Amino acid sequence: KSDAAVQFIDSALEDNFIFASLSSTERRLLIDAMMMEQVPAGTVIIKQGETGDFFYVVEEGHVSFAVDNQHVGSTGRGGSFGELALLYNCPRAATCLANTVCRLWKVDQKTFRHMLANNTNTQQKDINDVLRKVPFLAELDDRDLLRISDALTSVTFPEGERIINKGDVGEVFYIIREGSTKVHDIGFGDSTYVDQPLGPGDFFGERALITGDPRVANVTATSSCTCLCLSRDTFEKVLGP
Repeated sequence: KSDAAVQFIDSALEDNFIFASLSSTERRLLIDAMMMEQVPAGTVIIKQGETGDFFYVVEEGHVSFAVDNQHVGSTGRGGSFGELALLYNCPRAATCLANTVCRLWKVDQKTFRHMLANNTNTQQKDINDVLRKVPFLAELDDRDLLRISDALTSVTFPEGERIINKGDVGEVFYIIREGSTKVHDIGFGDSTYVDQPLGPGDFFGERALITGDPRVANVTATSSCTCLCLSRDTFEKVLGP
């Protein structure tokens, strides 16, 4: 796909609730899986009552929607329809008719679910690999590591937001999933250190899980940054103090 096609599909997915929780990586995988189909005017793309498994994004053309033969709406370039088929094996709620020649990007339920499952497995392995880099977590068995991984929560910080303030009591450990941060104003006593840029797969704040020591540096998001977070309280509940 061209860069323009990728940007177009990505923009079309932005406001759809089904894809709101996908990471940018997952959305790109979904976009890469979508195939182009051109249909002539008069084509019934979806028929009410039939079980369907395709989701569509309209690149060119005009599509009308009807329920029980009554017109209920339409869409054109940038519009999408059929998304519930990616989640459920249920009858289509409306008939979708191509009023003009249409160019449609489409993906089916099997591909969508397979893509998410594969990406979830890859992410799980990546998270476990990061956790094993943390000295006091490295010796945990796979079961305990999975329990920690399952307890992680995702938080997104806008560019410029201070994630950690130097001197504050540490309560949360962070793994960068997407984006970048800078560790700065690092100091231990009279010693100072150069700023440290961090990116996906890096982690910071790990001492918060085992000590109540004040933070020794500031950490600021240098781009929109999504982190997987684990609080000390959750860590102790999962593994015990």
